Formats: sequence, structure tokens, C-alpha cells
Amino acid sequence: MAGSLGGASAEMVLSLEIEKSKLNREKSLLLLDKSLLMYFAFLIIGVVGFVNRYLDVRFLNVMIALSFGVLAVGLVPYMLTMSKEEKKLNELIETYKKNKNWRRS
Repeated sequence: MAGSLGGASAEMVLSLEIEKSKLNREKSLLLLDKSLLMYFAFLIIGVVGFVNRYLDVRFLNVMIALSFGVLAVGLVPYMLTMSKEEKKLNELIETYKKNKNWRRS
């Protein structure tokens, strides 16, 4: 991708790809942060409600199950995005190294 362009524009494309990767990681990190916040909110509300006898055991179990569901909804996209971005960055690094070695020869 970056090797087909000239030197300065190839570095610009590489820089833009890295920035795009950073944005994707930030978006997935924000989703993970929100899901962790909701996970702990579900747990705290469930435990406090159970201790103060506002909730019975069945509803506490539902709250805990929902908290794990919320955590999974935030964790899975984060892991997928990190894996995808890592592969993309590794490909960019390999392409950059090949082009750099080719120019030296």
C-alpha cells in the first residue's frame, strides 16, 4: 500500500493509517470503559439491594447475569478491535521494512 507511492507521500499515508488505528483503539477503549462502569454499577446495585432486602436471591442472580452480559458486550469488541489493529500495524511495519531495505540496495 505505502510502497506504491513516493517517499514523502508514503510516509504521510503511513502516518494517517497509524492515526486511524489510534482512533479505532480509542473508540473501543471508550466502549470498554462504559461497559466496566455499568458492570460495577449492576453489581453494586444488586448487592446493596440484596443486603437491604429490596431484592430477593432470584433478582440478585439476574442482576449478576446481566452484569456479565454487559461486560461481554464491551470486552468482545475491544478484543476484536485490538487484534485487527495489531495485525494491520504489523503488516504496515513489514511493508515499511521491505521498502526501506529495497531502497538501500
